[in-house]
Amino acid sequence: MDKNEISRREFVRRSTGAGIALAASPFFLEPGPADGATQTVSSSDRVHFGMIGIGMQGSGVLDTAVRLSGVECVAACDLHDDRQTLANQIIGAATSKTVATTRRYRDLLDNKDIDCVVVAVPDHWHKQIIVDACNAGKDVYCEKPMTHQVEEGFEIIEAARKNGRIVQIGSQRRSSISFAKAKELIGQGTIGEVNFVEAVLGRNSPCGAWVYAPPPGLSPENLDWKTWLGDAPTRAFDPIRFARWRAYKDYGEGLSGDLYVHALTGIHYVMGVEAPPQRAQSTGGLFYWKDGREFPDVMSTLYDYPNLRVAVSMTQCTNRDGVTRFFGPRGVIEIHDDGAQMTVTRQDGTDDAPCYYCTSYPEKMRDAYKKAWHEENDPKPGTAKAIEGTETYIFPPNYRDLNDHLWSFFESVKTRKPSVEDAVFGNNTSIACHMANHSYFHNSAALWDASRKRITA
Repeated sequence: MDKNEISRREFVRRSTGAGIALAASPFFLEPGPADGATQTVSSSDRVHFGMIGIGMQGSGVLDTAVRLSGVECVAACDLHDDRQTLANQIIGAATSKTVATTRRYRDLLDNKDIDCVVVAVPDHWHKQIIVDACNAGKDVYCEKPMTHQVEEGFEIIEAARKNGRIVQIGSQRRSSISFAKAKELIGQGTIGEVNFVEAVLGRNSPCGAWVYAPPPGLSPENLDWKTWLGDAPTRAFDPIRFARWRAYKDYGEGLSGDLYVHALTGIHYVMGVEAPPQRAQSTGGLFYWKDGREFPDVMSTLYDYPNLRVAVSMTQCTNRDGVTRFFGPRGVIEIHDDGAQMTVTRQDGTDDAPCYYCTSYPEKMRDAYKKAWHEENDPKPGTAKAIEGTETYIFPPNYRDLNDHLWSFFESVKTRKPSVEDAVFGNNTSIACHMANHSYFHNSAALWDASRKRITA
């Protein structure tokens, strides 16, 4: 018997009215909180922030932040003078104002008119700026990943705690309406107990592989190269390293720090993960972008959490739709990175026909087994369960989870409510990213030693 054979039971299920429910119109997800926050707020009641870092990510974050209700940028900092110009172009387009700019981020920390800072700089500068900001009494929104080295996370946690500061890490899936809906559905038992999650993404372009052209005219005269290097090894001015810093160990974390961190943030949120993974095993290689970079362009990692396994796979060698899938015995939830939709594909976990193992029975025994199976399992007309099917959830037009994530941070600054992605959450995710790289470069499993707060092989 062909295992794809449609049984009488399946035919009835497909033919009865009870099997139509899941073919209904899609569900439309409600916009996030930032969508409704449009009221005019006086300058004295606004959150005043300073922007530190106006590069590719920082410019987008700044443009989003200055368009939120109740928020005002009052100063900007970047080590590259042209990016200071860019900051005022962005702010001016949104507000018709300009702000003071500087190369020194400490100027912003010393500014009494600034309530908080938004930080979008290379990874190797995250810890120092966050700690300095907390010590200066400023709340902090910092781009992902939170840290460049494992030990830095615990310094950040302590600085935030000691100074009573809000710290929010900028991996916006923590505020995404799609991941919130997935968390709700899983909590309701919609797909049963989830014990496996996978996240995949592929890019196939120079831009997707960080092969960015350095800014025209970049020079030591308009860039403070020495400060940009920070505590990284001293080296001669290098426009390529400035533009493509994610590809070098001194400044970034490669695929894990750029892409894994988003996937893991969403997974940790949905699954209620409150600690780093126990184990990580990575494989991959540098197959295409052999341009002097120090990280692989293909990497896959399998993570072990208590009662949960997570597989993350990223590539810069081929296009692959970004999807996060949550697997349970009653179905699969898929969240698509394109910001268009998520789906719930339900399963009932039962056989739709006599098990094909019966092909090993003698004919008479097989016929008796099939007859008994159908008598026991075939539904009666009008009593069939809903067939396996897919529910589709559509995002609002032009939805961006970055809006909600930034809005959430500024609300925390105003209300002092805990951040949705605080330093502890950000640290757990960053450690998972570090474990992936540790495993890849050591060619062995990476284990998290919680008592010593370190990764071991």
